[in-house]
Amino acid sequence: MNRPADPVGPLAPITAETELERKLLADPRLRAGLAWGTPRFGHPEGRVAQHVAAILAAIAADDPLRGDLRVLAIVHDSFKSEVRSHERWAPDNDHATLARRFAEHYTSDERLLSTLGLHDEPYWIWRHDDAPAQALQALLERLPDAELFARFVELDAANEGKDLTFLWWFRRELAIAGRSPTLRPTAPDAGGDEIVYVKAFATEPQHQSAVARAAHELVGEQRARMRAEGEVLTSDDGLRVWLLWRWRGSRRELIERDAEVVRNALAAHPVFAQARAVEARIFRAAKTS
Repeated sequence: MNRPADPVGPLAPITAETELERKLLADPRLRAGLAWGTPRFGHPEGRVAQHVAAILAAIAADDPLRGDLRVLAIVHDSFKSEVRSHERWAPDNDHATLARRFAEHYTSDERLLSTLGLHDEPYWIWRHDDAPAQALQALLERLPDAELFARFVELDAANEGKDLTFLWWFRRELAIAGRSPTLRPTAPDAGGDEIVYVKAFATEPQHQSAVARAAHELVGEQRARMRAEGEVLTSDDGLRVWLLWRWRGSRRELIERDAEVVRNALAAHPVFAQARAVEARIFRAAKTS
């Protein structure tokens, strides 16, 4: 079992807002979990506390789900330190299950507990299931609060270092099923660079032109909402259509604005449901010095 050397230091970015949060953040076991971690794939920020702080910063002050989302953020990854990486997966060796069991000492709210225990399940489905769309819908049917679950999965998946292809697939499947969570305003974020958000559709050659045409129309429809310049590219082999958004500002805000674009795109252009989401990445100009 991995134990951090300093279980207190990294909690500075996290300030409790409720009595429940104060109790959670005072628990030595949770504090040790927040202190754990070094930069790694999917988590370039390193310690869990830094990942949690980034999620908390993305929750708007007037978000009706703010309290629930904050509790989920604080607890969800804080038991990775207790996973025995040299052993096979088991419920007792799974950070999400451990997070749920820990939270059961502080709340009986099944909405929170189910989300904690299953928050990584959509990613696993996307990576491994033979019928991911059906498996995701079956998972959502089991949840006591699918909206809260979807909101938290999106917040977690939008963080820097995460594979945005998963987030795009998740949002697309929610939109197709009519389960997109209610759009909430993004918390203010003044920082930002010039970035390009690129999403690739896999197409059959006979359908590429229809998907590209719909993408061009989408750019015209959503340019004002995105406050970004859009561009559409097609591959010579007929197997890909790329949609690019050129943006100056916060990475987080761009990703949040794109949630509504995905929902509107599926509603206005059903052809997008036939094109598979195969890649989504953010690019920045390479630094020369």
